[in-house]
Amino acid sequence: MEGKVLKSGRKIRIKKIKTSEIEAEKIDVIPYELLLTIYLNNISISTISCSPFNLIMLTVGFLINNGYIDKYSDINPFLICDHENNGIAGQNKFSRKVEVFTTVKSDENVILQNQKYISSACGSIDDFILGKDLKKIKSSIRVNSEVILKLNIETLKHQRHKKAHGGLHSAALFDKNGIISVIMEDIGRHNCIDKIAGHILIKRLPVNDKIIFTTGRLSLDIIYKISKMLIPVIVTNSSITYSAAITARKLNLTAIGYARGGRFNIYSCPRRVT
Repeated sequence: MEGKVLKSGRKIRIKKIKTSEIEAEKIDVIPYELLLTIYLNNISISTISCSPFNLIMLTVGFLINNGYIDKYSDINPFLICDHENNGIAGQNKFSRKVEVFTTVKSDENVILQNQKYISSACGSIDDFILGKDLKKIKSSIRVNSEVILKLNIETLKHQRHKKAHGGLHSAALFDKNGIISVIMEDIGRHNCIDKIAGHILIKRLPVNDKIIFTTGRLSLDIIYKISKMLIPVIVTNSSITYSAAITARKLNLTAIGYARGGRFNIYSCPRRVT
């Protein structure tokens, strides 16, 4: 059941100050922030600061990418409930919750030990995921440099919410020819990746010929999510951390940074770029 979709931006009265101009009262539109609490088999897992749309895809992607569920087929698709938290103790009008039920029993001890709040600024990697062996990516995809150079521009073209009020990250799913499949926007860069993951899982899309372009920094948590998704190429117009680059090399993931303005840097597995 899909809850009501909130607007991505909200109007607010502000006082605008400019040098050598008289201060003025104006109406501004700024991003809406939602606190989404995810429940798995009636147990609260995490509360995520996010944008108020594509919440089912965010939830599914988060559960798979963070290792709470091994595969999408373990989820009962008819028992995913998205609704407001009104009337629940400790919750407010900025809160929503999504309940997910699985066809296999989840490890309640793992869930209870890893409950947390995840801010829009930073993602997370749960301790039990760090101890698991991640699969190396085996894709034989080859991507032309010209395609990579166009990803930033193509992503900008398809941004809807960011154009309306700013303040959002985005991630877009492309094929090897640079054709966009879907774009996700959110106040959290990691949420954008989880939304893409949810879209791929729900739509049952193949991934061995796909590229993800993101506007967020490539840090270790993003690399782990991408590797769980088995996406062979991740590109950003921003930076990458050393730990992320080294991990990408170990996982056979092609990680590309600073892809904007006619240039980019390849930090791992350059053989996929022609």
